[in-house]
Formats: sequence, C-alpha cells, structure tokens
Amino acid sequence: MKKNILILKNDRAGDLFTSLKLISTLANNSSKLTIYLSELNIGFKFLFKNFLTKEINFNLNFIDKLKIFFDILLNNYDEVYIITPKSFYFYLPIFFKKIKFYAIVYDSKKRFRPNNFFRKFLFKFKIVYRNKINRLSYRDVQLKLIDNNVAVDENYINLTIPDFNPESKKLIANEYVFFQFRQRFFDDLNWGIEEFKKIINLLSSRYKNVLFSSDIEKNERAFFYNNFFEKSFSIINLISNTKSLINDKNIFYLKDLDSQNLFFIIKHSKLSVSKDGVVSHISYFHNKKCYNLFNFKINNLSDYKHEKISYSEWYKGMNFNFSFLNSNIDKAIKKISKNI
Repeated sequence: MKKNILILKNDRAGDLFTSLKLISTLANNSSKLTIYLSELNIGFKFLFKNFLTKEINFNLNFIDKLKIFFDILLNNYDEVYIITPKSFYFYLPIFFKKIKFYAIVYDSKKRFRPNNFFRKFLFKFKIVYRNKINRLSYRDVQLKLIDNNVAVDENYINLTIPDFNPESKKLIANEYVFFQFRQRFFDDLNWGIEEFKKIINLLSSRYKNVLFSSDIEKNERAFFYNNFFEKSFSIINLISNTKSLINDKNIFYLKDLDSQNLFFIIKHSKLSVSKDGVVSHISYFHNKKCYNLFNFKINNLSDYKHEKISYSEWYKGMNFNFSFLNSNIDKAIKKISKNI
C-alpha cells in the first residue's frame, strides 16, 4: 500500500545532501511525498520535481509552526520523518497519535534532544551521538529508519538530476579545478587578499583552468571581496550565460553562482577545494574528488575528541583528503600543495 509521507528537512544545503538517498528510497513506497525545505537549501529543489516542496524558515517562527501543524492536521499523512532536529517537531507526535513519526535524535553530554519522554511518542528513531564516536555517519544512520524489508535506492532513481544548460556549458573549460571562497573561513584564519592570491595561484599552476566562487554572505566584508574578484579576474556568469575576459590568465570568477549551477560545476570538475560543507557533500554525491579545508581550533584533548566525534557524524566513509589549517599561510600552502 502506497503511503502519504511528509519529510521535515528545513536545514542547511550540505545537510540536505546527506538525506537524498533516504528521500529517494521513501519515494518508492509513497503515493504522495511532501518535503519542507529552508531558505538555505531551497535552491536544490530542482532535485525534487516529482515531489511537493514547501519552504519555511530555517529558524522556525510562530507562523511556520502553525503552517506545519495545520498541514499535518488536514493532509492525512501516514508517516512523518523528522530529519531536522527542531525542538518543535518532537511535540507533534503527542497531538497526532495515529501518524507514525520517524526521527533522528541526538545524545550529547549536556542533554538529549529530545529527552526520553518525547522519544516515547516516536514510532521509530535512530541516535546520532555527540558524546562518543559514531559507528555510522549521519547519512547512514538515516537509512536505518527505513523498514528492513525495503531496499535502499542506491541510484537516486526518484530524484530529478539535470545537467548543464548547453549554452552555459560552452562557457566552461573541459578541465578545471573548482575552489569555493568562504569569507568567514578566511576571517577566522586572519587571512585576506594576499592569502587568497597565494592559494588561487597555486591552483592555477597545477591545473589548466581554475574556477572559483564566493559564498552567499551578505555583509561589508563579503562585498569587499566580491568587488575585488570582479575587478581582478575574468568573469563567468552562468545565470546570464555571459563571459567577460579581462586578462589571459586561466582563472575565472563564477559571479553569482546559484545552487543548481554549483551542482553542475562540481559534477564536471577534476577536483573541488573548499572548507568542509556543501561542496564536500555534493562532491560525494557525484563521486568526485574533493579536498576539504578545516580550521578547527584544537587547544586541548577535549577539543580533539569533539572534532573526532563531529567528523564521524558528517564525514565518516567519504574518504576525502583534508587538512587542518591555521593562520600560517606558508604552512597552509605546503599542505594544500601536497593534496592537489
């Protein structure tokens, strides 16, 4: 019997990619599948053209909570999957006892989310640990929510996976490395323009072409960097399908790169280099090489254990090269050089 399923997934873009195999598998056994996305991951809704997608805020407000409550009240869902750990979601099973609620829950040193009282109302849940090393990654733990007699969709057959617009593809070189600039990452390391130049020039010396983008931050520092990129590098805009050459270098700034084109750029890259996050997870989805940059501050044994636990949750089994960087750019360059 086909089911009417609701998935609550209004979190970050990288988190969304860890849930794609679960979502596609659930679609095999659903007559109707509805997904809630946030302003942070709604750009990837092109993957869900076969489903109903709805947008609510990453941080739920009162109106968002009312929308979800009345959605569940009026739409006769058979199953609801809580795979974004918002506290509000764990109140819902108390009010809708005829619906089967599946959830990812969290155990940590300070508190359980939700506590044992609310877990009693869940039909099935699986635990992600924040107080010890996870045996399975967050990606794989989610698949344990699926009934044992249901085969996991390893090939994402229920997702819509498009490719480049042919006109956009003409603007892109056949061989390139992709680098995602992250303003906050640079700020945390006390890096600036000179450090960026050293990294981008290193990539340029190793690959025929370098494509880079900036992130979506909207602040004075982000504006400063974006202004520098536009004045200093040739520009490719995949939304307007335009290319502006200002020098003969093999470095191109991907201005205003949106989610769908980011998906394509990583798919066709030789290698992606980025701070850990969405680029890492998209690369894993496409089975592409990725080199992750971390800037965790390890001051003591407790910090070290915390980062090992975090890694086991998000990156276990992905088999990517990675480096821990500090403010010393020369040491960072040596590490990056060995991994690209």
